[in-house]
Amino acid sequence: MLQQTILAVEVSEDIIRGVVLKGRGTKLTVLDYAGMTRAKPDEDLPAIDSLKELKETLKYTGKNAVYVTALARSMELFMDRKKVSGMSQYQLSEAAKWEVESYTGITGGNALVGVEKETRPKAAPGEIVYEDETDEIMVNISAIEKNVYVAVRERFKAAGLKLIRVYPPEVSFYMPLFLESPDSPRAILEIGTDYSNFAVFKGRHPDQISTLNFTCDAVKSHLASEIGSSDLENSLKFTLTQAPDHEPVVLTGPGAAMPEISDYLDRLSPYGARPLMLSKAVRITHKETDPADAVFGTAVGAGIRELGGRTMRRVGIDDSEPLVVQLKRNVYVMPLVVTAILAIGLLGHNQFMKFQERRFKADIKRYSAEVEKNKKTIQKYDDLVEKSARLKKDIRTVRERINYVNKLADKKLAVLVTCFKGIARAVPDGLVLDTVNQTPDAPDILTITGRTWDLVRVGRFAIAMQDNDWCTAAVLKSLEAVGETRLAFVMQVQINSESETIQ
Repeated sequence: MLQQTILAVEVSEDIIRGVVLKGRGTKLTVLDYAGMTRAKPDEDLPAIDSLKELKETLKYTGKNAVYVTALARSMELFMDRKKVSGMSQYQLSEAAKWEVESYTGITGGNALVGVEKETRPKAAPGEIVYEDETDEIMVNISAIEKNVYVAVRERFKAAGLKLIRVYPPEVSFYMPLFLESPDSPRAILEIGTDYSNFAVFKGRHPDQISTLNFTCDAVKSHLASEIGSSDLENSLKFTLTQAPDHEPVVLTGPGAAMPEISDYLDRLSPYGARPLMLSKAVRITHKETDPADAVFGTAVGAGIRELGGRTMRRVGIDDSEPLVVQLKRNVYVMPLVVTAILAIGLLGHNQFMKFQERRFKADIKRYSAEVEKNKKTIQKYDDLVEKSARLKKDIRTVRERINYVNKLADKKLAVLVTCFKGIARAVPDGLVLDTVNQTPDAPDILTITGRTWDLVRVGRFAIAMQDNDWCTAAVLKSLEAVGETRLAFVMQVQINSESETIQ
């Protein structure tokens, strides 16, 4: 949230006062304030040296400042409601310029004004609100001569300050109430050196603002005189009785700092009166409240208006003009301005597109690197998957071999051993075996080759083979003479591997 500081300056007779305020959002703080005697009290404008000294005393390092002066006049005018509702703030200010001459003597061409439309407080729960049937709306207007404003602005500039706005005392004196309890009904009385002001608030909106014709000196003279002024006392009584019930009237201005005046008004008011109690926080220290500080109330109010938001600043006076008005006044500049705006827009768009292009190229480069990295990772993953598949296949093969060795190899070996033993027992005398082969494609068939001297021995051998439980069949495949006395034979024996003899 943006923090702002402002220096509010007020000149009253032979005293120049300054207040430094800080604003952050809706929170306002009085940082410091000080007053000093003016070298030339007869001058209406603040001296440059006085402004410099005030700035140094308050250790104000900023530039922005506002000025409260009685040279700025305040008034209330009724204007046509429909016309006002359709006007912009600048148009309303221009219209108000030509209304102030009869009240202030300032011509419309030489007037600078600030304008604030009448605002109404929100109705309380259960309160009856009547529709306004009038065709007029009240407008608060502040006005000052343009040459006076320029002279004040230049003096501030020479003192190293920037004048932001000028406020009349009538629109500033009651603003310190917003530092206390802005939603409570309150009344405030400013006792000035030239005139006095009185305001009644019901919540955040003024219900009544009055300018009174008595001063500090008049009240002091009344108190010093043995007879006094009954008109003054009656006027004060009537004013003070308009304050909300059960709330003391807040006193501000030079008169509030005089104990005899504040005590007198406290006795005169039905619910009492007390000086405005200001406290200032300088760095980490905090100053105790002092009734004499009530003289700074009007300057504090100007600072509150400036920091309180655009709506509160509208009644302040400045010499700025909207950009549209300045362009209309200098019509010949319009094509150049439009061209410049278009050129700036196109240049800005071109630079933005270049920036986007650089950013996209950087993104493409980065993403390409990530894609390459991911490709390598995927390839590594695929290689690992392939290697894992090969390992699983090898493991399966080894398991099959182990299973074969553990279960089938011994069984087949036992079959062969049994068969060979049976064959050996079945061989008759006079018969010689040459080979006993097991067919790879048919492991249950044994091929036996041998020699003998007569056919009878071959028959005996076949019959003897079939006497074994494991032998399903013994088939003589071939028989041929070898020489004059010998016979060569080939016999196939069918093995029953499930035979109980083998098991």
